[in-house]
Amino acid sequence: MVARRYERKTGQRQQSERELTIRAEFHEPPDLDKLCELLIRLALQQSGACRSEGSTQPKRPRASASASS
Repeated sequence: MVARRYERKTGQRQQSERELTIRAEFHEPPDLDKLCELLIRLALQQSGACRSEGSTQPKRPRASASASS
């Protein structure tokens, strides 16, 4: 049995490749569910970007607690 080469079967982009855009649509009252979802998505996207940047930087050494005798 010969292993096949990977071939993407859908046209969907990965989450990391997606960019969020914002379009203002004024409603009375505002749709709080959509606003909350947007804020959560933006926060997750930002935290993911920070994590990926942080993984390429060397970690700072932690201060070690010395035992006093």
